[in-house]
Amino acid sequence: MSDSVEFENAVTEINEGVVQEVHSIEDIDTASDFELKHTPKIDLEELASGQRIKVTIGLKGITHPQTEEHFIEWIRLFVGPEPIGERVFGPADEPVAVFEIERSSEQVIAQALCNLHGLWEARV
Repeated sequence: MSDSVEFENAVTEINEGVVQEVHSIEDIDTASDFELKHTPKIDLEELASGQRIKVTIGLKGITHPQTEEHFIEWIRLFVGPEPIGERVFGPADEPVAVFEIERSSEQVIAQALCNLHGLWEARV
């Protein structure tokens, strides 16, 4: 992946140099349904060989639509500042990505791009 991420400034460079603001939820208890349906959900599972990370879109049971007009284009995973992988989706695809990585103490970051509402991020 040749894209770069600059976490300190909450912007990311995606798709050939286009810089976009990164959206995230500051307080899960006061988050709107709009925020909940766009934010990646990160589930970590310990394996003997490392970790399995499952990223879905939507929190608290609020899911993102996948229609021709409105869908998640991709999910990217980072461990610390290092890009780990990307899954690309079409309107008919369920936006779920599973990655298996080596065990790490670094922060895990998932980003998802909605074709209408931009870039959303979660960290664990």
